[in-house]
Amino acid sequence: MNDQNFINFKRRRDVGKMLSDTFQFLSTEWKPFFGTILKTSIVPILIAICAMVYYAMSSVSFLGNFSQTADFQDFFDFNFSELLLPIVAFFFSYLIAYALITVSALAYIKSYIVNRGVVNFEEVQNSTKDKFWSYVGLFVMNGIIVGFGLLFCFLPGIYLGVVLSLSICLLIFQDKSVLDAVNDSFSFIKEHWWETFGILLLVQIIIAVVGGVVSLPATLYQAADIASLMQNGGSNELLSVFLDPIYLVFIVISYLVKFILYIVTVVVTVFIYYDIKEQKDPSTEVIDEIGIE
Repeated sequence: MNDQNFINFKRRRDVGKMLSDTFQFLSTEWKPFFGTILKTSIVPILIAICAMVYYAMSSVSFLGNFSQTADFQDFFDFNFSELLLPIVAFFFSYLIAYALITVSALAYIKSYIVNRGVVNFEEVQNSTKDKFWSYVGLFVMNGIIVGFGLLFCFLPGIYLGVVLSLSICLLIFQDKSVLDAVNDSFSFIKEHWWETFGILLLVQIIIAVVGGVVSLPATLYQAADIASLMQNGGSNELLSVFLDPIYLVFIVISYLVKFILYIVTVVVTVFIYYDIKEQKDPSTEVIDEIGIE
């Protein structure tokens, strides 16, 4: 790689610089970066999308049968277990897909930083295998902690969610255990919570807008399909709209784009991590570069 194109993550950055460097990194590294992620995650991603379609079809079938239940007493005798397998398949397939995407993306960035832009793909694969289950454990633990906070009040859940958002970086870049990553997140983000919250909120707003635009064709097609059925007196067939092959293709495309948008969040999180790290303990590499300038 040309050293001029190398992006040094170990720098202090403001919000604008984080966003611009995120897109610069993705624009210069998009082919090997996304190629590496796809090599490790394409099968789980496809399985997750199939599970989503399976869940959608099962839900439509379930709701169709449920709508025909005339007697309220029959409600308690209804077989809700029909949705259990689709829900379980949907949840676990997405957990595995997102885990592999996250770990492989961070392993790539770690190799990129250590080797100054020359990524060792074998190193990335090994790191992904080594950290996969640790990330799953971290995800579950973070989910329990944040969920526990949300039970009592919405604000503690938000606070804990922001704190633990950087725990994955501690797990990957500092090789901490799951428990240490969770525990050290609180001291690491101390005095930097508001700036982290602000950056993550801004990124999520941008991603939500882009995601909304991507989902618009599916929404418009669905609305047109529903309007057509209503005009032709097919109100009883409204649920069939969700099984329309064209609508499902639009949904699959939107989910693929959402996977890509999620990777943008991962990269931004790494920039936040290194920004805080440099504020706490500037690396000698940055000091040397300042001296040279």
